[in-house]
Amino acid sequence: MEPFKNHVERLLRVLTNRGLQAALIYSSPNIFYFTGTDAPSVSIILENGEVLLVASRLEYLRAVEERAVGDVYAFSSQEEVAEYERVVERDLYGAVKKLLGSIPPEKVGIAGASPDVKKRLAEKLGAEPLDITREVLNLRRQKDSAEISRIRESIRVAELAMRKALDTLDKGVREVDIAVEVLSLILKSGAQPSFDPIIAFGDHAAQPHAKPTQRELREGDVVKIDLGAKVNGYCSDMTRSVIFGKPSQKQERVFRAVIKALEKSIESLQAGKAAKEVYSAAFKALKEEGLHIYFNHGLGHGVGIEIHEEPYLNSENESPLLVGDIVTIEPGVYMAGYLGVRIEDMLYVREDGAELLTYFPRDYLVM
Repeated sequence: MEPFKNHVERLLRVLTNRGLQAALIYSSPNIFYFTGTDAPSVSIILENGEVLLVASRLEYLRAVEERAVGDVYAFSSQEEVAEYERVVERDLYGAVKKLLGSIPPEKVGIAGASPDVKKRLAEKLGAEPLDITREVLNLRRQKDSAEISRIRESIRVAELAMRKALDTLDKGVREVDIAVEVLSLILKSGAQPSFDPIIAFGDHAAQPHAKPTQRELREGDVVKIDLGAKVNGYCSDMTRSVIFGKPSQKQERVFRAVIKALEKSIESLQAGKAAKEVYSAAFKALKEEGLHIYFNHGLGHGVGIEIHEEPYLNSENESPLLVGDIVTIEPGVYMAGYLGVRIEDMLYVREDGAELLTYFPRDYLVM
């Protein structure tokens, strides 16, 4: 039941503060956050703590079996359904209205819904519910101990996959061969990949999000490996770059600069600091080495139920970091036709700094 019961209790405090009697929770990550399953189409959370999950017949049984909290209901336009299905209405919007009962729409919050869903709900309920998406996203940012434990487990699997990937490097091996080894280990560990692994050799690594190809590993190549696992609904994300063979002076200069940028931004990371200030620490370190023009993406992002979620550490985000944020720090240098180097760690934001969660070595020499 943990951490989902705790998440519901935190939402109830939001409802009380906003004078609301119920919340309609849309979007798969939000629904999972409160219930432990992403199968329902919507989750209704009432001010007394009751949780009602509304699913299509297609997803009904999965919702029943996966949920950590709540009662599951179905909607269907079919007259005859299986005896175990609790069908309450013909369509989703009718089901929501029925389950809300006498609660007026102005006393209902809504999170994660598209404009079209909001419009159709307003037509069905008589008025549009109050948007509380921002409050829900802030709840999701502040990870509790149970969530951190799940993320640590997903990191453990990712680190095993990274070790397997590096151990498989050999002259003539293909990028796709490494990807197969990574995916196989993650799946055999009982986890899922949190995204398609990025495996790139040599000049191909200059693409930040390169897809694995038939390209073979050659002496002197830089190898970039970005991978992650998902365990019990929570993600990990890490990148390591190495040199296969004897490094050139230019390669070593790039690696040292990226590691310096990583270290400087980690030193800068703490609750209350604007996200763009952490980005600036990495950018400044790369600029001191004359490599900032080859850093072409944000410094990092939040990780949790989704592989990319708030906060985003970029040059424009002025919002402060929160205690409980789990973020990536991933500076990179990408030189077209030559190399791409990125090193990425995950960290837990505290009042007085940040705790490193990924401990995989950053050594970049692979002979």
